[in-house]
Amino acid sequence: MMREHRHLLGAFAAMIFVGASWGANVPVSKVMLAHFDLIPMSAIRTSVAAAGLAVLLMLVEGSRALRIELGLRRFAMLGLLMASFFFVYTLGLQFSNPISAAAVQVAGPLVAAATVRVATGLRFDPGFPVALALTLVGGGILASSSLVAGGPVSFGGGEIILLASNTLWTMYSLKAQAWFAVGVSQLHRAFVASLSALGWAVLCSAALIALGWSRSPFDEGDPWVWTQLLTVALLASGLGGYFWNIGASRLGVAIASLWVNLVPFFAVLWAMGYGFMPNAYQIVGGLVALGGVVYMQWRKLQASRS
Repeated sequence: MMREHRHLLGAFAAMIFVGASWGANVPVSKVMLAHFDLIPMSAIRTSVAAAGLAVLLMLVEGSRALRIELGLRRFAMLGLLMASFFFVYTLGLQFSNPISAAAVQVAGPLVAAATVRVATGLRFDPGFPVALALTLVGGGILASSSLVAGGPVSFGGGEIILLASNTLWTMYSLKAQAWFAVGVSQLHRAFVASLSALGWAVLCSAALIALGWSRSPFDEGDPWVWTQLLTVALLASGLGGYFWNIGASRLGVAIASLWVNLVPFFAVLWAMGYGFMPNAYQIVGGLVALGGVVYMQWRKLQASRS
C-alpha cells in the first residue's frame, strides 16, 4: 500500500514539473517565433531535447540503454507523432490570440479523453467528471481575466489548430506506453521518441531551407535569444516529455491530460519574472484548476487504500 502511495505521489510531482516547464514554454515560444521560423526552431528544440535525454539516460541506466530495440516502423511512427505535435502546436500558437488560445486549450482534456475513449475503449476513472469540471471552470476563470480587465480579444484561427494538436499528443502518449516491452523505463521511451522526432524535424527543416521557404536558425546571432530557446527546449521538450510519460503511465493519459490546464497558471507565474503581477481572476482560476487535479489524485489515493 505504501508503495502504491509513493507511486501516485511520484506521478503528482512529475505532473507539477510538466505544468511548470510547459508553462514556461508558452511565453518563450511566442517570443522565439519572432526570431526563428517554425520548423527550423522545432529542429533545434528536438536536438537539445534528444541530447539532454541521452546524457541523462547514460548517467542513470548506462550507455547500453541508448540501444534502440523498437522496430523501425514503430520507431518512425512514434517520432512522427511527436514531431507532428510540435509542428502543429507551435503553428497554432503562432496564429492565436493569447486570450482566446488560453480559453480554447481549457477544452484540451475533453479532446484527450475522447481520443482515449475512441482509441482504447477504456472507461473513465471514478471522479473524472468532477475533476474535469473543476479544471474547465478554473481554466475558464483564468482565461477570462483579460476579458474582465477590458483587453482586446480576437480569434486568429490558430486556436482550433491548438485544440486539434491534443489528439496528436494523446496518440503519441498511448503508443509510447503500448509499443515498448514491459520494464522499459519511461526515460528510455522519451529518448527514443525524441530521437525519432529529431530525424523528422531535421529532414523537414533541411528541405524547407534548401527550397528557400524557411530561414536557417543559425542566422540568429543574439546570445540571449539562444539561451532562452535552448533552456526551454531542455526543460519543456526534453525533461517535460520524460515526466509526462511518468504521469501518463501511472495515472492514464486521460487523467494526466487534466494537468495541462495548469499550464496557463504556471505561464502567469513565469511572466512575473518579467514584471507582470497576476490579478485575482488568474490566481483563483489557477487554484480551481489545481483543485481539480488534486481531487483526482485524492480519489486515486483513496482507491489504493481500499
